[in-house]
Amino acid sequence: MRELLQKYANTFSIQLEKISLSENEQRSVNHPIVFLFLGDMVKGALKAIMTINEEKWQNSSGVLYFHVYQADTITGENVLSLQLTGGDQDRKSQRKETYEAFYRDDNKLIELNKTFRRLSSKIAEYGKDYSSLKKVNLCVVTAIDDSANILIQEFTLLLKSILQESFRLVEVDLYGLMKEKQDGENFALSTSLGISFLTELDHYQTDEYTFAKELQLTEDHLRLNVSHPPSPLFDLVYLLSDKNEDGLISSDAAHQNIEIISNLNLLKNRKMITDYHEKMDSYNHQDFKRGIKGNARQPVYASAGFSKVIRPNKAIALHAAHHFFNELLLSLKAAGTQKREKVLSLFGLSEQHFEKHYHQYLPPVEKIADMSGLLGLSSSYQTVKKMSVRDAEEYLYEGGTQTFFFNNFEEPIREHSQGLDLRDRIERCLYENIINHEQYGLFCGYLWTSDTPGTEISVLNEIDTLVRDTKNKRLEKEARLEQYYQQLVDHGDFKKSYLPFSDKKNLKSFVHYFFEAIYGTKYEILKLKVKQAILKQYRAVLEEHHHYLRKKIGLIDQVESLLKQTAAESLYDSDDVLDKNIAEYYAGTLARITAKLKEKRGPHFFSDERFFGNLLSLLEDGNAKTLLERLLLVCNREVLTEEEFHLSFEDELLERANVMTDYENLEILSKEDLFKQLYLRLHENSCVQIEVFNYTQDHRYEEKYFFGDFYSKFMKFALEKEYETRQWKVGCAHEKKSSGIEKLALMGGFRLIDLMYYRNGEKYYKAYTENGYEFHANIVESPV
Repeated sequence: MRELLQKYANTFSIQLEKISLSENEQRSVNHPIVFLFLGDMVKGALKAIMTINEEKWQNSSGVLYFHVYQADTITGENVLSLQLTGGDQDRKSQRKETYEAFYRDDNKLIELNKTFRRLSSKIAEYGKDYSSLKKVNLCVVTAIDDSANILIQEFTLLLKSILQESFRLVEVDLYGLMKEKQDGENFALSTSLGISFLTELDHYQTDEYTFAKELQLTEDHLRLNVSHPPSPLFDLVYLLSDKNEDGLISSDAAHQNIEIISNLNLLKNRKMITDYHEKMDSYNHQDFKRGIKGNARQPVYASAGFSKVIRPNKAIALHAAHHFFNELLLSLKAAGTQKREKVLSLFGLSEQHFEKHYHQYLPPVEKIADMSGLLGLSSSYQTVKKMSVRDAEEYLYEGGTQTFFFNNFEEPIREHSQGLDLRDRIERCLYENIINHEQYGLFCGYLWTSDTPGTEISVLNEIDTLVRDTKNKRLEKEARLEQYYQQLVDHGDFKKSYLPFSDKKNLKSFVHYFFEAIYGTKYEILKLKVKQAILKQYRAVLEEHHHYLRKKIGLIDQVESLLKQTAAESLYDSDDVLDKNIAEYYAGTLARITAKLKEKRGPHFFSDERFFGNLLSLLEDGNAKTLLERLLLVCNREVLTEEEFHLSFEDELLERANVMTDYENLEILSKEDLFKQLYLRLHENSCVQIEVFNYTQDHRYEEKYFFGDFYSKFMKFALEKEYETRQWKVGCAHEKKSSGIEKLALMGGFRLIDLMYYRNGEKYYKAYTENGYEFHANIVESPV
């Protein structure tokens, strides 16, 4: 279920971006882009950059990826690949053997040619995704310590030559990924491999570099020359390390470098807007090349830094789901607060319901009067007045009354009690009146059938109380009945006459009293027995169903616990500014949204089929995932579409930052204070991803670009701050984004010998070379 939540959060984040992108062509690439990933070490980078491009580029479906690998690759509609020959290689000559194996295998070269031509054809198939097919941008990505990059000129120039057959211009940039963190056993060797590649790269980037080899090979083994005139192999080379310019190594550097590659390609190839402003988007690829080159005669390189301040959309989506589920639970629990009489009536346990049971199972009380005909004519009051009522009954009726009552009352009730089956009626009350009723629902059914101490209203506890009361009343009536039997007839509470000739009248009065007191009491005892039988069945059936409902509530608790935990985990690495008050702010937001839905759809809208419908049916299969899926569906459709989730980046952040602040509090965060914090965050985190010796770098050229809404107040604030320095070129790539702002810092003009990586690694390279390690196919000189 965690995967389900993460997918939901990711989808919301992506959809929020696409809402603005749908009317914003600035995230589209103008010219076709082909990514050439070289080596096994960049497989992860390939997957990551595909994901980023798919999320952020509107026409990412037209971008093609080619992976040259030795052990493993990935598959995809836009991914083509080729496996190099030569698996198990000697550590001392793995780079050289990779190179030689490639040139020995004509079949592999034929396969490579075919694949590259298929790639070129695919670009034409995806042509509708681009506004121009005059130019193709080839982006080469490799880890500098991967032995496969010894073939970088072969793969780059062969692909370039094939692309040039269909496109007028092919621009080629290289992104070399460097790892300086010493966390492996092979650090010295991998550093030596990296230095080997950089040494070759310095040769490829000279103005005198040429290439000519017969790499185009047809299926008939006809060879065609691939040549490169004197000029650098790559238009631009970006070196991106896991250590930044301040010498700090970040665990997030690998992903940051991938974002740099994606954003640099977008900046270079994006469609230009018609409403152009000099501060809006002034990047020019050729100008940047000239800027970093300056007057340098030797090859120079570039690097970049990337930072972003983004609304934590995933955390927001997770908190929204958690708080909306809480609103559902609050609604369910609120319905549980009902008066005792109301709840008992819903279960069919009110006195009116018991009277219906008596009417159904007991003969009418009026039938007792039928026993009066049993009295003999010879009886007289004088004869019985000194007897006990029990003796008088035996004398007057000789057991006839007891037999009559047994046959007409006690025996039918006994038979009814033995065959009493109220399960259907009890279950009907439970489900129709409560669980399936929009006003009450599953939680009320669970709550009211619980016998947990402290429960506000428990039908089981009420049943126990009724059972005790009924038992006590029965004992009380049985004791009173015995008292009636033991008293003397003449002491009975009936009207007596002491006038002559009143014997029959007194006997008649006694008989009336006798049936009312004795058999009226016996009738009441029978009613109490019936009530006891009914209550016993009620308790058994409701207790059984409570165990069933408790399992369903357990599933609800499981979802609630997961939502709470996942929402909290989304803030474990909380940013003190960007993630401030998310839980508090969106708790209030969801309360307001729920109130609006109640006003619009009624107080019991949660029970609508459009929302959760019958909650029990969602839990019928015993899987909490079904309920979670329904919650996330409702959140996506009914909650996250509300205007509260589509505020501008700065407005949402400002409101959330001040959600806990009273109006009288002087510490309210002003918009300007917030802008300062955001600007400093972008500035400090956009340090370029390479460490150079500042005092050895003769020439340093920089450009800074923001990605965001040029017309927003924050962007105007940030651009003015940048222009105050006047130290570098500044621009804004305008995008109607609502979820954040990004900053790309470009820096170039340094040489290999300016790199800390090169200075520190050269000694390993020389030591390995002196000990027989062969890193090159040809002799290559170190840069001066």
